[in-house]
Parts: sequence; C-alpha cells; structure tokens
Amino acid sequence: MAEMPAGQAVIESLRAEGVEHIVGLVGHTINSIMTAVYDRSDIKFIDTRHEEGAAFMAYGYARASGKPIACVTTSGPAATNTLTGVALAWKGHAPVIVITGNTPVDTIYKDGTQSFDLVNIFKPVTKLALQVNKTQNIPDLFRYAFRHALSGKRGPVFVDIPQDLLDRQTYVGEIAPPSSYRAINTRVGGDPTTISEAAQILASAQRPLLLAGGGIIDSEATDEALQIAELLDMALVPTYGHHDVVPNSHRLYVGPPAGRGSVEGLQALNNADVIFAFGSRLNQATTGWNFDVINPNTKIIQVDIDPLEIGRNYPVSVGIVGDAKAVGQQLLEVLKDKFPEGKPNPDWRNKVEELAATRIARLENEANIPASNPMKPERVYPELRKVLPKNCMVSIDAGVTAGLAYDRVFFEEPRTMFNYSQQGGLGMGLCVGLGTKLGRPDRPAITLSGDGGFLYSSQELNTAVRHNIPVVNIVLNNSCQGAEKSIQQRSYDGKYIGVDLFNPRFDKLAEVHGARGFHVENPNEIANAVEEALKLDVPSVVEIPVSQDFPWPSKLP
Repeated sequence: MAEMPAGQAVIESLRAEGVEHIVGLVGHTINSIMTAVYDRSDIKFIDTRHEEGAAFMAYGYARASGKPIACVTTSGPAATNTLTGVALAWKGHAPVIVITGNTPVDTIYKDGTQSFDLVNIFKPVTKLALQVNKTQNIPDLFRYAFRHALSGKRGPVFVDIPQDLLDRQTYVGEIAPPSSYRAINTRVGGDPTTISEAAQILASAQRPLLLAGGGIIDSEATDEALQIAELLDMALVPTYGHHDVVPNSHRLYVGPPAGRGSVEGLQALNNADVIFAFGSRLNQATTGWNFDVINPNTKIIQVDIDPLEIGRNYPVSVGIVGDAKAVGQQLLEVLKDKFPEGKPNPDWRNKVEELAATRIARLENEANIPASNPMKPERVYPELRKVLPKNCMVSIDAGVTAGLAYDRVFFEEPRTMFNYSQQGGLGMGLCVGLGTKLGRPDRPAITLSGDGGFLYSSQELNTAVRHNIPVVNIVLNNSCQGAEKSIQQRSYDGKYIGVDLFNPRFDKLAEVHGARGFHVENPNEIANAVEEALKLDVPSVVEIPVSQDFPWPSKLP
C-alpha cells in the first residue's frame, strides 16, 4: 500500500475515472485537494467567480461531453452556493461529482463556524450524498460515488470530506480501473414479450408518432430512433428541451411541442393514435400532464431506463424498461422481420410533412416583420439561423426572449441543445455555455440570455477571459424581467412591480472584463456580428436591444 496526502487520494480517484477538469473555488478546507493539482497536466482546475457558476459549468461540461466532472468547493456558504447548479444537474441527469471540504469532524454537529449538515442539505438534489468518515476510505467511497453517478439514469453525487481528514496522510491500495468495480457496458434490453407487444401496436398504428426523449441522447440512440420512424412513417417530435435528439431537417420532423414550442408539434401529438415515448418520461413541459394535448384514446408505448417512470404521468399500453439504444435495436429487429421493405403510410406521412412545411413557412415569415426600434425579439432568430453552424452548441437561459429559441433555433446533431431542464434557474445560460465549450472545445458555442438572466452571472465573463473559453454570449436586452412582466400585464391589469430594469451596455461590460463586445440595433447586422464573434478565439458578448412585445405561447386551435 502507498502512503499519500488525502487530497492527492481524491485527485487520483478522480483521474482513475478519466476526470480531466475540476471547477470550483479554492477555500481553506480544500487546500489539500487543490495543491494536489499543482503542476499536473492530466487534470486542470478552472476557478470561477462564484460557486453557483461552477456548478452550472459542471452541468454544461457533463452534458456536452457525456463525461463526468468534479465541482469542488469549501465549507459553509461556498457549499450551499452550489445548490442551484447541482439541482440543475439533478434535473438534467448530468454526472457531476460534487466535493466539499467541511469543517473538522468535532465541529460539524456543534454549530461551529461554517458548519452545516451538508449531506442532508444535498440529498434531495443528488443521486447519492455521503460523508467520508475515515481517511483511508476515500478511494472506496469515490468508487461508490461514481457507480451511482454513472449507472442507470445519470446524475450528480455529493461527497463531503471534513478538513481534518483531508489534511492527513493516508494509506491507499492500488487505484483500480473502473472496469474492476462497476459495470462499464450497461445497455440492458427490454423484455422480449413487451418488445413484441410494442411492435404489434406500432405496426397497426394509423397515425404513429415518435416522441423523442433525452434518453436517446444519453444512450446514443439517434440512429435507432430515425430508423424506426422511417420504417413506419412516424411523425418525429422531440420532448421539451431535447430538440437535438434527431436532425431538425429530417422530412418527418414536425417541431417541438409545449407553449414555447410549435403549434404544429402540438397538433401532431394531438392527432396521433399511437405515441412511442422513446427514452422519455413524458415530462410536464412537453405534455402539460393532461389530455388537452394527448388524446385520451391515444395508445402510449413508453421506454425508460428507470422503471419508476413507466406509467408515472400517463397510463401506458406497453411499458418497456431498458436502455434506449438496446430497446431500439430489439424493436428494429422485430419490425424489419415483419416489414423488410418498411410499412409505408402515405396519408399520415403527407399530413406530417404538411405540418412540418407549415411550421417552416411560419418561421421564415418572421424575417418579414416590419422594422422597429427596438426590434421585436422573434425578428432576431431568422438572422441567427443564417450563421449558426450545424454543430454549434446553444445554451438557452431561462426567460422569455431566450425562450423563443425553443421553436426558432434548429438543431442537427445530438448534444448541441442545453437548457434549464425544467429547473428554471435564471443565469445558467452563460455558465452552462462555458461548460459546454470546456467539454467540447472542437465545437462552436453560443449562449442566449435576456438581460435579467445575464446579469445573474455576468461575472463569469471574467472566468471565460482568464481561461480563454471563447463562447459567444447573445443578450436580448428588453430592459425588463420579461416573463413576469408579461404575466403582470395579462393577469394583474398591468400592475407592474419589480419587473422594469435599468441595465449597463452589455457590450461595454464585456470589454471591461477583457472580452469583445458587439452592439446591434438593426436586424440586418445580426448575422455579420455573430459570424464575426464566432470567428474570434476570445469570449464575446453580442447585445441586441429588443422590444417588450412577445408572441403568445403556442396552443392548439
């Protein structure tokens, strides 16, 4: 057995799992961990200006790369500052390893300075929360943590280590490879009987629809989803926030549903007689959890890796527990055996293609919106579509102006759309965008934020500049908290309170931080500004003043 500082044992445990980046802030309880990174080339520490920003970054990195990352902070307020970002990782199923150095053991339950019961604070937003009780247990507990983070439906784990344990030397055995303590290939297929039942229902459907969920991205099952849809002429509709599941240019792609999505996507869901919820838990944002969108007579086939999700929100005709890619391959084998040449459905295919064409025409017509000063926010998006590369990663902040992107930005490759995953945290856009670029430096990255959300975390521009993370941050500035102002207008007789904002010039704020700034007031200048920003190898901000007029949410006619 080798003897090493406990902080180094933490780092070696992370490296055994291939962790290449740590994000966070330094603090006195974690110096043993931080100094173990000093002068190493195999793992890099990215220090942010706020712990919440670090947790948001970690989420973006994990979702973009598909790999785990560590978020490390010190005790007390530093740890609790990460909660909002960790909750996003929980909602978005991101394998983030959250590590805090706590106060010494004998002060934790005595209300000492910065002493909190962090394990119980983090339990509701993690797959596992634990505290190290012996220094020599560090490697084994990290193996336990990674098993939880990377098994089944992925998610964050929390490891709390008291400072007095971190500051000790410890004996550790060989740092074992992951294959020796957890299953690496976890593609579990569905029950053959239920696969056969599902295939029979799909084969007899007149108006089949494939509702493509995030499980497809996690299991890399896009090809299987497309083959099933093409075999049976199924409408393709993504679940809310997973619009990058299948190429949006596909002839069967109708568009996203939900209030911030397309009315055409809602119509397709409502008209379907069979919905194949593939890698989806039928989330609230997609369906409203009622039968206004999904017809009560529609048969639902649901595939999810978590058995607790089957039938949780809607009754199902067939529920299949399994990995999306494995289940997709099983279904294809049965369907291709039944229909070697496919099963054409021309009437439904024509309807699907008609809905898709109607949506495209509606969005293209927004380029003809009359000029105004400031411009309407939806006028921005036809210009963005001209210049965003198909592999561009787009992080969408919470809020109304950025939320218009759900229907208006097109995605062609998996792991290019990142949003607040039904958590709704303002300010995540910029930080998540930095994480995506850190995780996939080979891809361009932009963020879309309103002015309210951008100022939640604009200090992380400093992080972007210091670590040279070239993300293009597009700020649609309407000088208000747009979502709340629209609600106060519609439902509270225009009694506005706490919603009107006075902002700095965001392009100038970027320059103060050492980033590049652009200020665009004419729609015809948007594409050129964004294209120039994307070519730069430095962080940038493109500020676009927009009006406070918003399109109404989509709903069925």
